[in-house]
Amino acid sequence: MSVFSHSRIESYETCPKKYEFSYLIKPPKGPDGIEAFLGSRVHDALEWLYGEVKACRLPDEEDLIDRFRAVWAAEWKDDVRIVRAGRTADDYVAIGEKALRSYYRRYHPFDQAVTIGLELRVRMSLDDEHEITGFIDRLDKVADGVWEIHDYKTAASLMTQDAADANRQLALYELAIRQMYSDVREVTLVWHYVALDCEVRSSRTPGQLADLRDQVLASVEHIEAQRSFPTKTSSLCDWCEYRPLCPAWKHEYEIAALPAEERALEPRAVLVDEYLRVSDQIAALKARQDVLKDAIAARAASDGTERLFGTEGSVKVYRYQSVGLPDMKDPRRAELESELRVMGLWDRFASLGTFQLSRAIGDGAIAPDELSRLEPYITRSDGVKLYPKRG
Repeated sequence: MSVFSHSRIESYETCPKKYEFSYLIKPPKGPDGIEAFLGSRVHDALEWLYGEVKACRLPDEEDLIDRFRAVWAAEWKDDVRIVRAGRTADDYVAIGEKALRSYYRRYHPFDQAVTIGLELRVRMSLDDEHEITGFIDRLDKVADGVWEIHDYKTAASLMTQDAADANRQLALYELAIRQMYSDVREVTLVWHYVALDCEVRSSRTPGQLADLRDQVLASVEHIEAQRSFPTKTSSLCDWCEYRPLCPAWKHEYEIAALPAEERALEPRAVLVDEYLRVSDQIAALKARQDVLKDAIAARAASDGTERLFGTEGSVKVYRYQSVGLPDMKDPRRAELESELRVMGLWDRFASLGTFQLSRAIGDGAIAPDELSRLEPYITRSDGVKLYPKRG
């Protein structure tokens, strides 16, 4: 049985290389990022809170904060990474405490439902060869046949309703509990954005759940078929625990490990530095070339000449009229396509990257009566090209 999870699939979608590190190569991980560390400690505190409630004990607000501080201190390591400039660990402790106080006051006395499980592991079969597993932060039973799946988030931005309605993780958990328990008629998916004191709710139809099952199975089979796992760089790289090992970033760490006076002499750094200098020089030359082009074109126009000569050669000045048509973002594009169909020209220019049609107009290949009908969609501008010749 091949066992996957939402996190495993999401890891591949985020970056195939990260997936390879996490689930295939499995090297030692780098230190946690502070955001992940905060999230884990808030989860720990809320798991403890509901465990106490389930045992018929009701901690007060300060008990919850004391528990959060205790697990923070017990789990803290000095190598926890803080990526955001100007932030300190104390800032994140304050965020966690504020979030837990808001949560406590919103839901006290925590009797909205019966808690069935905390950090509950769930499993479900996709087919005879594939299984999905995961952990539900909290599973509640609100009434007979009515269940809720709860997930805690410490993110600073709120999920939109559209994103919630398309979310895969909790919907997979719903599939799992429907497979695990017989008394499941109605399920609500609930995300608690504890740092924002907000919750987002969503639900799924039987048809949506069936489609999801098929989509996840297809994703799993696609991942299993892969033999190479390329990097996919993004802003998320800053928080990746495998960054020092990643082909896209590891040289940065190798350079940083050298004494400061040796970094500029490292062979690969020498190549990169020279390439960047040459690129800057090319950019400066290109800017100067553009200035000279405009000056030559203007002087040739004022003199009524088509070629200017120097002591080392000449430059021919070619003037042309450029024909532009509405692109895909222009609301007139649909009108143009409709007009081409009416005129019987659609099959001829069906690819319509507008290049072929623009070229045909510029070459005079469109009949005058047809051209007059297209004229409202045409933008004309003057262009200049220079052709240098030495000697």
